[in-house]
Amino acid sequence: MAIAVNLWSDKDGEIRKFLERYYDKSVNMDDDVSRWIYVYNKPLEAVDLISAVMDNKDKYRISICIQVDEGDIHPITIENYNDIIKGIFCLYYKELSEVMC
Repeated sequence: MAIAVNLWSDKDGEIRKFLERYYDKSVNMDDDVSRWIYVYNKPLEAVDLISAVMDNKDKYRISICIQVDEGDIHPITIENYNDIIKGIFCLYYKELSEVMC
């Protein structure tokens, strides 16, 4: 199972600036890139990026959505991101899903 994370922004250089800050290194990306997609084959690793985008909503004009395998695309918002993160953990941690889900 994999999770595709899609970032997009209408502000030039915004995705590059965010990713450089997130990875703490230079990212080779043009300023006019308005969409970035990464497929996490270890889905729980996607939680860190999702959290970072949402925790920095006031600093970056970036939207985010995820797609689990070939399923539906789910936009992530301030209102639903905690539930989405919980859902990811419930999908991939059987012990946690027995307690929380």
